[in-house]
Amino acid sequence: MQHIKSAIRRAVASLYYAADPLLSRLRGKVAILMYHRVLPERELNRHFIQPGMYVRSDVFEMQVRFLSEHFRILSFSALLDHWKRRDLDRDQRYCVLTLDDGWLDNYVYAYPVLKGYNVPATIFLPTGLIGTNQWFWQDRLACLLKHCCVSGAGRRKKLAPLLKRHPWISDFKGERDVGRIDSAIEQCKELSDTEVYSLIAKMEKALGEKPPGERVLLNWEEIKEMSKDGISFGSHSSTHRMLTKLSPGELKKEVEDSFSALQKRGVNHVPVFCYPNGNHDREITKLVNSSGYLAAVSTRPGFENVLPMEIFALRRIGVHNDISPTVPLFAWHISGLNHISLPYRGLPRRSACGIAGESAPGALP
Repeated sequence: MQHIKSAIRRAVASLYYAADPLLSRLRGKVAILMYHRVLPERELNRHFIQPGMYVRSDVFEMQVRFLSEHFRILSFSALLDHWKRRDLDRDQRYCVLTLDDGWLDNYVYAYPVLKGYNVPATIFLPTGLIGTNQWFWQDRLACLLKHCCVSGAGRRKKLAPLLKRHPWISDFKGERDVGRIDSAIEQCKELSDTEVYSLIAKMEKALGEKPPGERVLLNWEEIKEMSKDGISFGSHSSTHRMLTKLSPGELKKEVEDSFSALQKRGVNHVPVFCYPNGNHDREITKLVNSSGYLAAVSTRPGFENVLPMEIFALRRIGVHNDISPTVPLFAWHISGLNHISLPYRGLPRRSACGIAGESAPGALP
């Protein structure tokens, strides 16, 4: 059934693209695109990567080329300046590229493309993790679950003591099931930080695995180099914790320390905050506002207009490989037409962001 839906989606996207209504509906709009990882095919098999977290490097270049030809691509600072002056052209299509989390592959694979096309972008950094060998817990858990999928029953049996508290572990029967790993990660987002890290530590001990030590995030030298070529850097908190689960003191530290780190490092920073996992509420947006940031981005899908509706909860369009590997599919996706009802039965309705996250109204500009 999934193959049929994908085929229908491709066909509809091609029809709309050929008829050319896609980009005309974006005049007077600002499409803030949300990327995460940019990787070549050979890297995708090394570790499990959630489908909604990456685009292939060749696909990314195709998309940047397309955007360069059909949009006026702005830096985030330029966008904020235009909004302040209220001088965006209602007949123009605007685009801003953002990449979340500060992955090393942003430097290795995305940066050369952006530099080659002279395209600005903003990378949101969890500043306390930059330059370290730490992994996000989602990726540590994914590595462990991948071992469960491909290892023998004997190793999986070692996890039996954890089943009472985490019964979903029994779902891993030995097959490579991407959907189950993805689902397990989303379930664990409901746990506290303490519970998640306790689970991972117990799984690593039971399976005889050590925490991964390979560096997967940027360091400050790479960030300074990119700063010279139109890449700016915003805050993604300090340690990428889910902000809605923190105490007031912890929350204040995550928001303020990240801003301070960007200022002290002397990099090309922009005073824009990115909520980890998209989770925020009114109190969080008030704190971000009072901490010196001028705007914040959410994972809420949609476009902005010549003036933003909620400057501390800006909407973005998530881009990942599954939904945008060709020009027609990419154009259809960023046009927003695949998120509204279409006169075709069986056409899947997809989230524009592709990443699970909670959003709430932010402070008005």
